[in-house]
Amino acid sequence: MARHAIYDSMHPGCADILTPPCPFCGQQGWTTLPQTAAEALLEGLPVQDAVPELGFLLREQIISGTHPCCAPGAGFGDGIDLDLLTR
Repeated sequence: MARHAIYDSMHPGCADILTPPCPFCGQQGWTTLPQTAAEALLEGLPVQDAVPELGFLLREQIISGTHPCCAPGAGFGDGIDLDLLTR
């Protein structure tokens, strides 16, 4: 079963990836990757191996859905009590 929802992009040689709902804001997101990286994800390669050049915040969005602007330390996420997430 595929773990990632991957769609053809309007950009040649790229694919759009629908990411899981963000644990902070609840909204789904998406990011655009090279088609070869999307194919590597579909083959089961871990995100960090499929797109090692991608920044860690975008890799985290693909894995967990956490938007870069919602992540702790990124402004919006600063006010979130992390203890609430571990209960």
